[in-house]
Amino acid sequence: MAGSRLYVARDDKVTAVSRGRLRMSGATVVRRDWNALVELTAPVLDPKPRHSLSDTALVVLPPVLAGSLTAAFAPVEAAIAVGGAVFFAASYLSPVLRRRFDRAGPRTRRADVFLLTGESERQSFQQAVAVADRVSETWPALGALIDANEAEDMLAEALWEIAGALSRRQELTGVLTELSRPDFAAVPAADQTARELTAQLHATRAALSQVGADLARREASLRRTELAGRNFIREQDMRRAIRAAEDSLRAAPPPGLSAEPVDAAAELAEHTQSVLAAYRELTAGLHLNPPLR
Repeated sequence: MAGSRLYVARDDKVTAVSRGRLRMSGATVVRRDWNALVELTAPVLDPKPRHSLSDTALVVLPPVLAGSLTAAFAPVEAAIAVGGAVFFAASYLSPVLRRRFDRAGPRTRRADVFLLTGESERQSFQQAVAVADRVSETWPALGALIDANEAEDMLAEALWEIAGALSRRQELTGVLTELSRPDFAAVPAADQTARELTAQLHATRAALSQVGADLARREASLRRTELAGRNFIREQDMRRAIRAAEDSLRAAPPPGLSAEPVDAAAELAEHTQSVLAAYRELTAGLHLNPPLR
């Protein structure tokens, strides 16, 4: 496992995913609770630093220093002449040095960066990042059951692998689009080139299908990780609710409240029936020998 951070830089058209730090200018850091993923957003993705300050220093400082040193040991005219000569030399050398730095490129190697330019690939990666963020939200509840640092590394590695699969799918999709050009289809099927084209179409579709299956498996594993954490948290909440219910049922009733529940309505009904029965009995006794008319 890589064990290092994952760096993501994106604008409206490109998402760059790298194992090495991306040099960006004017970028905004996306805040999140886990540190293994560093995400930057910028209006325009520019992986190279700006050279304005360095160019200015390279052109201005040498003439000033040269003129100052010369003035300490020679007339002012000589210092001005030396400073001017150094200024023109620095003005010439600055673009040369800048082009050399530009050719050196960013600190990361090409193999360390995946550039996602397709809308589908960029959306899929952002969805994977969103799932990863939700996975990290379950860690506090899991407590000592997981090592947070190790979990962060594993989560970053999972996103890196998903980015690689998306980059491969993007590449194969472009190849398939090129092989499927309408003018290519106009070539007679008996032509040798047409047969080779057909073979490459089949091979590319098969490779694309395999990459799609691998990508789906990795995305499903990430979602399954989130679901496992959510299920554990729900189970813990259920157990706490059960224990609270058990404690409540075992607790002694408050003073003045009997252990057996009292049904006032039932007592009233029973009392009413007793009164009515006594009244009927009394009434029946009074009319045993009715008076003669």
